[in-house]
Amino acid sequence: MSNLQQAQEDPSIWDDLSWSDLSKEEQELWGKLGWDESSWEEETDPPESDDMYWEDLDSQSRKVLEQLGYTQETWDEE
Repeated sequence: MSNLQQAQEDPSIWDDLSWSDLSKEEQELWGKLGWDESSWEEETDPPESDDMYWEDLDSQSRKVLEQLGYTQETWDEE
């Protein structure tokens, strides 16, 4: 089962994965939210989207998050 498939059931899986564990597609999706290897691995200077509530994100970001397994509820509780 891919990370994307697992995330549909439990998006918290992303917390335990390193950047190199992510497929190219997953890296591209996270990249659309402003993440890159440095911000992912070091957890310093996260992208602006990391601190935003679902309702404050643009529609493209919400669609990406849905692909990554998040809902408004699961994103806002992170």
